[in-house]
Amino acid sequence: MHTPDLSIVIPLDFHRRSWDLYRRVKGFVAAFAGQPVQLIFGCNAAPQFWVKCLQRLIAKHSNIQVCLVDAEASSLSKLRNTALAAVQTQYVLFLDVDIVPDWHLVELAYQHVFAQPKQIGMFPCLYLSKSGSKLISKTSAAEFKDHYYDFRRDLILHLAFPSSIVITDIASVHEIGGFDEQFVGHGYEDFDFMLRLFQHKGLIEYSADILVDEPYLAPLMSVGLRAVLAKPFLDSLIQPVYFLHKFHKKDKEEGYYKKRALNKALFINKYQKLKEEKPHFNQLSLLNSFFNEVIKEKNSPKHVVLWAELEGYKFRN
Repeated sequence: MHTPDLSIVIPLDFHRRSWDLYRRVKGFVAAFAGQPVQLIFGCNAAPQFWVKCLQRLIAKHSNIQVCLVDAEASSLSKLRNTALAAVQTQYVLFLDVDIVPDWHLVELAYQHVFAQPKQIGMFPCLYLSKSGSKLISKTSAAEFKDHYYDFRRDLILHLAFPSSIVITDIASVHEIGGFDEQFVGHGYEDFDFMLRLFQHKGLIEYSADILVDEPYLAPLMSVGLRAVLAKPFLDSLIQPVYFLHKFHKKDKEEGYYKKRALNKALFINKYQKLKEEKPHFNQLSLLNSFFNEVIKEKNSPKHVVLWAELEGYKFRN
């Protein structure tokens, strides 16, 4: 295998979920210490107690570093950009601290991208339920993927695709100016970043579909923004690299999540010049592309979950 020339960038802000985030950072340090990859945390300089804990944790590991910046709470774009400034490898992988750290998956993802002429990849992410997250130490990523295809919605909340788990060359990231720091709090900074990156790479064209912001139940039934981002990477759905996202509680009244509405308005305003065009992604666009471009043999019952998802809450107490 080709030795990875790769840095992993993770934003950290201990203003919220401090102890939970620190435990998850410990998992990343344990998984990647000594591996041939650079692990870079972009971290808010406050609160100092947790920053010092982090610095002590990584002190012995030459391939792990923390880049500090005074930032507004939950300014994830600024934290990522701070970490990006320290990247010296050819490639960079974007993760968040709730992803299950798995060196084997990272290595497979890197080899997949290294073989691509466009030098970019986006990978599916399985969001685990509370019950599923309790099985992480006993269940491999491959087994969780099988559970997803078996409709085990007691263990898996949903499949995120598109996801913000992207590997690309660092040169392209610098050429588009990194993340837009106008986005603060939850949501849309990753959509904006991926749109600009994919367009720069010649993988998508801007269209009015970007302004159609609708959630999906099954990924191949998505439309609008999510369909635009997913289409160039449909082949990722049939390869073995599926990342896992640990469960954590969400308080929708928390300031971090309340900022999502502001971020959405900022996003729409940024791309509003596209309103004059007509969206062209219909409900079957991704499904047709999946069969025509990815699955040559259309007799593939295994993949039915990708377009016939079930509402998972009906399977959980």
